[in-house]
Parts: sequence; C-alpha cells; structure tokens
Amino acid sequence: MLIVKRKGKQNMLRLAIPLIIIFIIVGAVSFSLAFTYYPKKTVNVNVDGICYEILGPAYADYKDLEAERELRVLVHGYNAIEEPNSIIPMVYTGTKDQAQDFILKYNIRVTDSQEIGGEMYYTKDYIGKTIIKGEISKANLLKVITDLASPNGVSNENVLYNFGIQTNTFLSSEERKKISSDSTIFMFEGIQKILENRKDSIKQAECRSQIQV
Repeated sequence: MLIVKRKGKQNMLRLAIPLIIIFIIVGAVSFSLAFTYYPKKTVNVNVDGICYEILGPAYADYKDLEAERELRVLVHGYNAIEEPNSIIPMVYTGTKDQAQDFILKYNIRVTDSQEIGGEMYYTKDYIGKTIIKGEISKANLLKVITDLASPNGVSNENVLYNFGIQTNTFLSSEERKKISSDSTIFMFEGIQKILENRKDSIKQAECRSQIQV
C-alpha cells in the first residue's frame, strides 16, 4: 500500500536542459505506454487517511505515473552534474545477458560484479541475477535517459527499474531532499487525477501495509 500525504505547493526543480524538458513532457508518457507486463495487478493507496484499491485501467495509469517519476529522478540527477566530463557512479541489476548488453551499450566501466542465483537442477536454465556497480560518463547517462524517454525502446522497463545513480558528490543533501519532495508531490497529484478520472476501476479498501512515497 502506498501512503500519500498532502503537502503544500513547492516549486518544482528547474530542468536545466531544454532537450530533457521535451523528454519529460512528451517522451515519458510515450515510453511508459509501451509497458505491457505488470507482475502485480493492483495497488493499495492511502490518500488523506482514506484507502483505495487501484485496479485494471487505473492500475495501468498508476504504473505509467510511477515510471515517469523514476525517469524524472534520473533527469534531476543528471541536471545536478555541471561538469560535462564527469564520471558518475551507478548500479544495474539484470540477467547476465542484460547486464552485458547494458555494459556494452553505455560503455560502463565495471568496478564490481556479483551474481545471485544459478542454474535450475533439471533444466539447467540460468535463473539468477547479475548486479554490477561501475561508472558511467555524463554523455552516456544522457543516452540512457534519451533511450528511456523514447517510445521505440524495447527494454525500457528493465532498465528503468534496475538502473540507478549511486550516492555521489554532485548532489547535496539539500538537493536530494528537494528531489524527494518533488517526487512526493508529483505522485500525490498524479494519484489524485487517477482517482478522479478512473472511478470505474477504483474501490475503497481496507488499509494494509504502509509505504511512504
């Protein structure tokens, strides 16, 4: 269950690059619509103390909203890096083939790699995950964001939820707080719209686990 608390209006972080602004306005919505597989088909949200079960089309809208939030966080992290030749610490999780493809596509310098899981006893199929930590250039980070914002991307969901920028000196603690606040406000306003526009696939529900946005 997701808890969303109402907060006063705060200024959104200004996006420094016009190209990125275009991605957020146009691309984020387009690429998220390409997602066709959702492991969980409902989400329980708490808005101002009232709980709702979001189902069907409303759930698809919620996943699109969640995906756009993840992209916005990456964009904010990118814009905090002023030096064009900066090297940024990153982490990525995927299958062995996905990790290798990601490394090659974005020229990742791997500093640590770990495999979790292994082969199934009967089929010998590999069911583990590979976790890589490394460094990515600012130019290649922009390429990741560009690919995620593209409606033609075929692996957006895998990259979006399995790639992250690690803690670094480019983002101050104050900037991280602002990004967190922006994400909370973004999700709250988006969920409010879903509740208003998708009443046929939303029902009041018992409040379950509590997860802060």
